[in-house]
Amino acid sequence: MEFQSPIIAGSNSTVTGKLNLPGRRIKHSLEKTSDMLGASCLPSPNRHNTMSFMSDDLSHTIFESDPTFTRIGAGLQRKNLDSTRADLTVSNVSRKKRNEELMSILLEEEVPGVENVLELFERFLKTFQSYGAEHQVFNQCAEYESECGEQVSALRKLIQMAPRGHNKLSQAQELEQELRLERDTWRLVASLYQDRLNSEFHDSEMESDEIWSGLDDVTSEDDLVKQLYDKNAIIRQAQLVVDWLEQRAADVYHDSHYSQVEFYGDAVAGWENTLHSLVSKKRGLSTDNVEQNMVTQMDPDAPNREQNRRLHPLDKEDEMRLLRSVFARLRCGQLDEAQQLCFRAGQPFRAAILEGWKLFHDPNMKSRTDVANTKESPSGNPYRDIWKTMTWKECENVQLSEEERAIFALLCGHLKALLPACHSWEDQLWAHLRAMIDHCVEKELRRCVNYKRQLQILPDEYWNQQLTVESIFSTLAASRDKTLIAQGRDQYRIIQRYLIMDDVDGLLEEMSSWLKQGDSWSVHLRPHMIRLMSHLALFFRRIGRGSCDDSIGSILEAYVLQLVNLGRTDLAAVYVGQLPLPEDQIRLYAQCLVMVEEQEESCDDEERRRLLSLAQDVGLDVNAIAKQVVIKLCNQGGMVQHVTDASLQVATTAEDKRRIRSLSWLLMDPSMRSQLLIQANTLMRGYLLRRQIEAVKLTFQLTPPDTVAILTELWESRTGLTDLPTEVEAAVREYLCIQTYIDALDAFQEWFTRFHHSKPKKTEASVQQQRGGASSQLSFTENLLKEQHLKQHQVEIQRWQAAVDSLTQSAIDKLYNVLLFPDGGWMVDSVSFEEENSPRQQQQQLLRQTCIPHAALLLCNVLTSTHRYSQCLELANVIASEQQSLYKVCSAEQLAQLTKHLRQSYVRLLDIGETP
Repeated sequence: MEFQSPIIAGSNSTVTGKLNLPGRRIKHSLEKTSDMLGASCLPSPNRHNTMSFMSDDLSHTIFESDPTFTRIGAGLQRKNLDSTRADLTVSNVSRKKRNEELMSILLEEEVPGVENVLELFERFLKTFQSYGAEHQVFNQCAEYESECGEQVSALRKLIQMAPRGHNKLSQAQELEQELRLERDTWRLVASLYQDRLNSEFHDSEMESDEIWSGLDDVTSEDDLVKQLYDKNAIIRQAQLVVDWLEQRAADVYHDSHYSQVEFYGDAVAGWENTLHSLVSKKRGLSTDNVEQNMVTQMDPDAPNREQNRRLHPLDKEDEMRLLRSVFARLRCGQLDEAQQLCFRAGQPFRAAILEGWKLFHDPNMKSRTDVANTKESPSGNPYRDIWKTMTWKECENVQLSEEERAIFALLCGHLKALLPACHSWEDQLWAHLRAMIDHCVEKELRRCVNYKRQLQILPDEYWNQQLTVESIFSTLAASRDKTLIAQGRDQYRIIQRYLIMDDVDGLLEEMSSWLKQGDSWSVHLRPHMIRLMSHLALFFRRIGRGSCDDSIGSILEAYVLQLVNLGRTDLAAVYVGQLPLPEDQIRLYAQCLVMVEEQEESCDDEERRRLLSLAQDVGLDVNAIAKQVVIKLCNQGGMVQHVTDASLQVATTAEDKRRIRSLSWLLMDPSMRSQLLIQANTLMRGYLLRRQIEAVKLTFQLTPPDTVAILTELWESRTGLTDLPTEVEAAVREYLCIQTYIDALDAFQEWFTRFHHSKPKKTEASVQQQRGGASSQLSFTENLLKEQHLKQHQVEIQRWQAAVDSLTQSAIDKLYNVLLFPDGGWMVDSVSFEEENSPRQQQQQLLRQTCIPHAALLLCNVLTSTHRYSQCLELANVIASEQQSLYKVCSAEQLAQLTKHLRQSYVRLLDIGETP
């Protein structure tokens, strides 16, 4: 019975197909069961198949370079090819036209193909939300792989369609490689961790003794390796990595050789040019110097046995191409295709060589229950030890080419001979893992299988290959090949290394460290790497792996900020909700909204409401977030500048308007009105200290006039009390203080404008009349007109005077409202609720020292200008009163100015004969 973990057991049955995961190999190394090839006999290839290499141009074969070679039926083949091309011409023309139209559209983009790939951010979020259950985690990985694969295919098609050397496609090519690496990474994640979770559950259900029971005294190599793979997680997972590397190589091989498929002529034997030369020489027809010093026999060992002789140069070239193709197929895990390639090339002996490593299995050795007692054919090589020993020797034969020795080395575990044919980091890893698996399997076979004969002894060098996954990566890191070192330092390969070693905490710490290295790791396609890192972190947390919550949090934070930079703020809320601590969620989403406010000049209330709604949908604290946004946006620096000259007015800057506009985040919900009042007061205190009166007025305009009423109503409906909380009550009082001061300034400004700039001017006629000008010289009509002008002027003067009297009284009252503000005075809390000497209290004290003397001076100006000298002297009593103690907030200079105004008023009263 096969045990599965709850996560795997609940997965969709089609997930393995979606993942394109290689099936578990229960036979040693490269074996893929072939329906066409057996252990005891190799069927000959179909003689009607083409058998010779051809170039991309199907009308030209490699044999046409040899004038002595004549192909039977070549004319018929050329005719068939020409007719086939004619049939495809019409469809190719229309297809080419469509492709050209598509290319013209894509190449008009600044960076062709890259914008379309950004859809992956939305698609990954959709997948993450669609497969939210724990048992769907591997369905999620399958979708991630599929989505990356679709984009890789689209980019690959674009690159293939574009003209060679197109200057706009370099970024698309880099992106295609990056997404290919990401697709392969998700494939590796699903393959390894599906097995690891299954292994943990399986092992927990079995006793340790049961795991290794049944591995002793077996007669079938195949059965033993099956049990070994089932019960040894290290070997099984190493094989999964090998399968992954081979599938990856197969994908690359397919994409890079889509137009370079091998073609072979029909009825052609191996080494046909050599055969042709030998036959010609026997008939006395050969005179070519190329045919001199050629092998004299055509058996497979002839080139090695006759060391001073050689094959025909064209056959030698064909053989090198064949060996490279065979090794490439084996590197892709395609054993059957490699054998068929040997058949089509006329070298079936090479296909037979590829059979020798297979494990022997005789089903007739097991106890049978059928009555007929029929015998089944055995499979594999019963003399595999002899084959392996001879193959090992061939790997050390310097007469063989590097490719041929690599093929032998792959099948017998000779790492030293295999490595020269492996040039990339993936190739080297594949070679080491293949050697490690071969060594472990061979060791178990010789320990457990009950052979009936003495086995061949393998060389000591074979048994000295003590490899582990950790030692393999250490070896790769210590390589002298600079290219290999550079590839190993690639971020995707680092991630894959940690995945293979199952070091989740190390991986999370490594990825988190990349975020702290700044531009040293950054590339222009960086967002896709951060997307991979974030979803890997979420994957590990979901399956219960990894304990580095801080690292996961930092990775998610970097990804969220990257989404905002890319203009995809809609996606941020879901990932912010994945942070474990509410305070981190509030801080991060508030930071996102601050970035949105700073990036978009036209961020309107509808957009703000939508972004807060997205946060609310995933369970974030919207009120706390809005408060943090306003606090950050309204931050005016550590120390607010204080302008001591109250008569100055500083202009409002664009930054000030942005700060004021940010208060709109607190207008989305009536329950946030208290925070709106507190933050608005904070802004206005700073503006008053800097004498930015216009900015204070703009803040008042943004604050709804019903704010205090709503606060009282909400509090009463919630608690049944009419008295607001102390902090809110203090905010309301401060708001009223600022409003009183602004009203006083507006009243004074209106009075000043009407009094000094709006007084009706006398007409010229009235001026002359007052001077006693001779009106007798004017006609009656002119005198009448002058009298009317004079009367009209007097009416305007009376109207102006009435308006001035009204504005004067209004200004006096409102200025006195500042000076005589109830319950302790202007900008003084009626109830203390803060620590003494807090920043707010310091600002309030500075405002009292600036605004109260300023209001008193303005009041003196109004009273003296309107000849209300006695009232001006009464102001002295108000300032000197101990009840208000206004004199305490006035500096010596300010008191001197007030005294000067009072002295002038006193003198005026004496001049007009009134008693002061």
